[in-house]
Amino acid sequence: MNNSYEILINLFDKYDLLETERIEIYNIIKNIFLHKEFQRRFNNDFLHHGNTTLGEHILEDTIITYLLLSNEKGKGIDTELALKISMMHDLYTNPWQNSKVKKKSVYHLHGFSHPLEAVINSICWFKEEFKDDYKARILIDGIIHHMYPLPVLSYKESNDNELELNNYKLLKKISKKHKSMIFESSNRNKMGKLSLSPSYYIEGRIMARADKIASVKQLDCVCDATALVTGKNKKLVQN
Repeated sequence: MNNSYEILINLFDKYDLLETERIEIYNIIKNIFLHKEFQRRFNNDFLHHGNTTLGEHILEDTIITYLLLSNEKGKGIDTELALKISMMHDLYTNPWQNSKVKKKSVYHLHGFSHPLEAVINSICWFKEEFKDDYKARILIDGIIHHMYPLPVLSYKESNDNELELNNYKLLKKISKKHKSMIFESSNRNKMGKLSLSPSYYIEGRIMARADKIASVKQLDCVCDATALVTGKNKKLVQN
């Protein structure tokens, strides 16, 4: 916990946030931030972009999302929902860089499938956040389409086995209502087994922009960039 809190403070300092802004962000994200599964993602087993841990990546995404929102005041955007989408968007199950797990097709590679893992995990771990149907739709849609303009694997209610997700068993714990929301979102603008669509909601679209900004900042070398496609990062093996 001490290390993760120090990382959060350092990011607040990096972006010169005012004390009032720091308090506002922390009050929104704290329940997710303090969760054991979120804290586990500050471990070096969860390296996300190069040597940046998944936990740090998500926090930087969240702060950038907050700053982008400041340019959109007066447009009725829900800051709380946008930051929570950011905090949950990459909560996939297993580390992906240099993973030895073989997928049965290109559609099931990390880049296409991890948004579904993240939304399933988030619904199971943070049930309170998804109780309200309207808010749940915005959260689910934002998480699923955060990779846009890259596509996401479509969820087929009639054949869960096609998903080949690392958290497949958790699907049984999700309500039919939330499964339907995942189906509806991940099948929008469907092309074959993939959905290519921005988030339907502005909160998700702004968060997706923040994700691209943070990712560019965190990539240190060519190895880090090519790993996004291949899943293999030679630099980490050498280290």
